[in-house]
Amino acid sequence: MGMGLGFLQVVTDVRFSASRERVRICLGPNGFGDAISREKIRIAVPSKGGILDDTKDLLRDIGAELRISNPRQYTAALKGFEDVEVWLQRPPDIARKVRDGTVELGFTGYDLVVEHGGESNEIVPVHEDLGYGQCRLAVGVPMNWGDITGMEDLSKHLKANSERPLRVASKYSAQTKKFFARSGIRNYQIVYMDGALEASTQMGTADCIVDLVSSGVTLRENLLKEIEGGTLLTSTMQLIGNRSALTRQDERGTRLRILARELMERIEAHNVGSDQCNLIANVRGSSPGDVARRLGAGTDLRGMDGPTISTVIPPRGSDLGMYAVGLIIPKERMYNAVEQLRRIGGSGVCVLPVTYVFEKSSDRWKSFISELGIRDDTDAVL
Repeated sequence: MGMGLGFLQVVTDVRFSASRERVRICLGPNGFGDAISREKIRIAVPSKGGILDDTKDLLRDIGAELRISNPRQYTAALKGFEDVEVWLQRPPDIARKVRDGTVELGFTGYDLVVEHGGESNEIVPVHEDLGYGQCRLAVGVPMNWGDITGMEDLSKHLKANSERPLRVASKYSAQTKKFFARSGIRNYQIVYMDGALEASTQMGTADCIVDLVSSGVTLRENLLKEIEGGTLLTSTMQLIGNRSALTRQDERGTRLRILARELMERIEAHNVGSDQCNLIANVRGSSPGDVARRLGAGTDLRGMDGPTISTVIPPRGSDLGMYAVGLIIPKERMYNAVEQLRRIGGSGVCVLPVTYVFEKSSDRWKSFISELGIRDDTDAVL
């Protein structure tokens, strides 16, 4: 009406008894919250299924147990992280909400990041491979299409039979369009489906599909096959973050970076440690140097940064000259190392699991901060 009054902004403080968190809500002209200032940092995890179980296992293994008090609600907590609230969401929504800044961090698949990330570059991977959820996004065609074994065959077939478009069932419309454009396929129509895509060709609603494949068993059981050159991308679960939130130069931004760094380093240390084992043995020798020289002759007895050698205090009346040797080695070399210890007089060999391996500094974190283009302020606070 040209009155120049703008809109009325009402600010109110609300206390939620469940979370004891103060929230400032700014009401816009339509009565909706246009901006919400909250104290806790939000992390989104998958809401159900095997991918939730795998995420819970990872968080437990890194000492950040996910606590879901009520399975009918969509909020949870991380043990030991009082500054964090966890939201259980569908994996596609996790990518969208991290992109939009509704949550700052999230666990979801790379396939969903590229599908829903948009062109804003707001999603940044904090850890690009969590070690589970491996799959590939691929084209699946009916097995009775015997003359079509690759994308080139499919393109030629469509050019020769152009009376109607190829119907492609998928929930990955953005990636399908890009891939078909690169493959020279123009005459197609995407049939959006959110589940049970493998049944669409037998039901007659689609000619082929573009969907996630892990083992390929579900494809084969529904009379579908992959074709050469038909893989759009490979995917795994990631920890992702919102770029704008991570680069904020204020107290909240610092807290988020500290949290992201801790989660990243815990995951990294756990992944490295899970592939290692700790060997402890007693070895006789005239001195620590004598034991070290004999250990050096074994290709698997050098450990990550060299073995640890310490004097064993013998029982009264026993001979001196016994040393305890400890070293960290890859699990696949464990038995070879045991045999090499035996050959130099090792006895009482114990093999222990390694939970974490933290390096002097995290190259992954340094690369992450460099990619964000900001100064690392976490060392000064930690």
